[in-house]
Amino acid sequence: MGMLGMLLDRFRQKGPGRPRSRAESEKRRRFLIVLLIVLAILAAGGTIGYGYYDTNVRPWHQRIVKVNGTVIEMRSFVKMLRLGQSQESSYSSSTEWAQSVAAGMEENELIRQGLEDQFGVDIGSVTSSDAVEAKLRETFVLYGLISDNATEDEYQQAYQNAQNSLKTIGVSIDDYEKLIIKPSLISEELQKQIGDAQYPTTDNFDHAQVQALLIQGSDNATQLRTRWENGEAFDTLSTDNSVSSYQRDTAADNTTIEWVPRGIKSEAFDNNTFSENTSLDVISQPILDSDGSDNYWLIKVIAWQSRPLSESDRNTLISNAFTKWLEDAKNSENNDIVNYLDKKGGQAKLAWAVAHVTVSTS
Repeated sequence: MGMLGMLLDRFRQKGPGRPRSRAESEKRRRFLIVLLIVLAILAAGGTIGYGYYDTNVRPWHQRIVKVNGTVIEMRSFVKMLRLGQSQESSYSSSTEWAQSVAAGMEENELIRQGLEDQFGVDIGSVTSSDAVEAKLRETFVLYGLISDNATEDEYQQAYQNAQNSLKTIGVSIDDYEKLIIKPSLISEELQKQIGDAQYPTTDNFDHAQVQALLIQGSDNATQLRTRWENGEAFDTLSTDNSVSSYQRDTAADNTTIEWVPRGIKSEAFDNNTFSENTSLDVISQPILDSDGSDNYWLIKVIAWQSRPLSESDRNTLISNAFTKWLEDAKNSENNDIVNYLDKKGGQAKLAWAVAHVTVSTS
């Protein structure tokens, strides 16, 4: 039994009581005063404790996004904002920036879940300590903190410097690994899985050798087509002010043949270039590049060939496929995604998060 219970039990005794002496009455009065003081202190302590929790603990556990059962809380959100402060100026407002960061964290979680559930990859193996250290080294090299051939001592010094720098913005090196390094490793692995599935290095893919102009405005496209048909040199046409980009049939050195694989350009480009109805060495009519644009293709196909992808083209195709995968993942009907920033009280959460990006030095 607690002390408070023992004290209260003294006033729960049954049966008649004998008359108290003046000394006993005074003693009892003093005891009641002490008891009231103790109760007041306990009540005040509870109020202070709850106030501290309500102000300094609970807000950090507010829900920001839920992605298929996984909840991202305010603490992680604010730390991600701190890590991305340099990007804030690219947005029209702090809240727009914060919403973009939340969307990025949602995407990171979808990628993690997709790699694990759809491709069956063990996340732990992708984000092992060795993999994290290798990625950190790569990051340090990228930012010029160490050289490619840095020694272990140089790496450890850079690690310590990074740790100290992160501490000034209220983030630990473990936070950085969790929020930046590991999602990067997971994203890279997912792209590798997509690449291996859709663009194996051992396979050949449709390519075309073309001369093509992307021109702003249908009238300009019609005029350039006439000039081209009348024998004007392709290299001259490509310098016209209306031309936004072009594709030559040979490289700049005039010795290497340029081959364009299916999927590198737009769908409209592919539909003409790789169509069985397309004739070689014939200039196409102006082809609208995409709905809503004012760009038109003029394409002359020189040759077709099935061949391996270049490393550059393969990387581009994998990046395009990854972008499509992510878009499909975000729009999946099987998702249970809740963005609490769009719910009642969301603006208050955004304001609280932005207000806590800057770490107090007091």
